[in-house]
Amino acid sequence: MNTTEKARIAAEINAFKNTDFSDAPELSDEQLVQMGPSHYRNMANYKPVKKTVNIRLDADVIDWLQSGGKGYQTRMNAILREAMENAVSQ
Repeated sequence: MNTTEKARIAAEINAFKNTDFSDAPELSDEQLVQMGPSHYRNMANYKPVKKTVNIRLDADVIDWLQSGGKGYQTRMNAILREAMENAVSQ
């Protein structure tokens, strides 16, 4: 990141810090419950960024995932996403 970019980011941060939010309406508890990350509100347009990771899993877990045929990594991702969504909603 060069000096110009750092200065631009610092200016944006300062502008945000100086923003007057006093006229913003207060959200009700019901509205807050309905809120979530924007990609959960419009899943049709959501395309997650994929990230390569190396993890160590129990062999029987991998065998079980692979026993379903091709796409075991996609199934693993779906299982983890469901666990994440359940944790977020609690």
